[in-house]
Amino acid sequence: MRYIGSKSLLLGEIEKIINDNVEDARIFCDIFSGTASVARYFKKDYEVISNDLLYFSYVLQKATIENDTIPSFDKLIDSIGYDPYEYFDTNNISLNQCLDVPFIYENYTPNPKSERLYFTNTNGIRIDYFRQTIEKWKKENMLSQYEYYYLLAGLIEAVPFVSNIAGTFGAYLKHWDNRTKKLINLARLDIIENGKNNKAFNMDANSLITQIKGDILYIDPPYNKRQYAPNYHLLETIAKYDSPAIYGKTGMRPYNELKSKYCTTTPNVIMEFEELISKANFKHIVVSYSTEGIMSIADIEKILKLHGKEDTFILKRIPYRRYKHTTEKSKHSLEELLFYIEKEDNHDR
Repeated sequence: MRYIGSKSLLLGEIEKIINDNVEDARIFCDIFSGTASVARYFKKDYEVISNDLLYFSYVLQKATIENDTIPSFDKLIDSIGYDPYEYFDTNNISLNQCLDVPFIYENYTPNPKSERLYFTNTNGIRIDYFRQTIEKWKKENMLSQYEYYYLLAGLIEAVPFVSNIAGTFGAYLKHWDNRTKKLINLARLDIIENGKNNKAFNMDANSLITQIKGDILYIDPPYNKRQYAPNYHLLETIAKYDSPAIYGKTGMRPYNELKSKYCTTTPNVIMEFEELISKANFKHIVVSYSTEGIMSIADIEKILKLHGKEDTFILKRIPYRRYKHTTEKSKHSLEELLFYIEKEDNHDR
């Protein structure tokens, strides 16, 4: 999935800084999980705690982190006679098959009620039908908890690849992109089975940090003033399917309760970051950030050293060009930053 600040191409660097500095760790926490790419990667090695404030991210985490096996869908197959993927793939879906008001079709495709060009009419209808059917199966007890989240995550993962957007859902394109011509089907997600008590959360990171403990805390906070909630509002709406009171040209859902303090002005974000580090009941801290970020390198280093063992502090600068094609100008100015420090022991560890 395309996602602001995704670390999928930086996983090797994160793993190296951990392998070079950490021994005998058991629990890994990805506290700003996003698409859960980091949590998924390290699930092979650790018991994982994942978290994000956005619900669509929580869906991905429940399906791939807390869930530990590819579901069998036995009860559903016994009931409808089909594997759910086969059922959706072979079903010729039309508007009159929708089980309820087709919210996505009515608000995010070009039709008599909307001029928005996020999806073609066909894919808008399919998204509504998939989402409504998955919810119906859940209510009729034909899906287990993890089967439900697995199917819903498969829909969330599939949506960006048929969406008429440049990168995020903050705006739609004026003309149809070639990707929108594809017919949407649920993605089949790979699951790493580690046999451990992995947990997913849907909380503010600074609230969750007081409730968890472990060995490695990976922190990848928002680094600029762009809030994630409006940029991914459509994935949030599809995940919740709560028919929100949308507004504006892009059909934005209200997101005041989802605004991150990490996207605010310098004094606020520094206080928020310092609180997170001070309360962290983890021995090893790894932080990803960018030279474009609101906090300076000096800000982050000062806070980490205040609560960690100064002689263990490491800062690794990774030129942006190593993992993303950029313009010549940005190649020489942008860097991804990886910080590591061993934290001073908390009294209750």
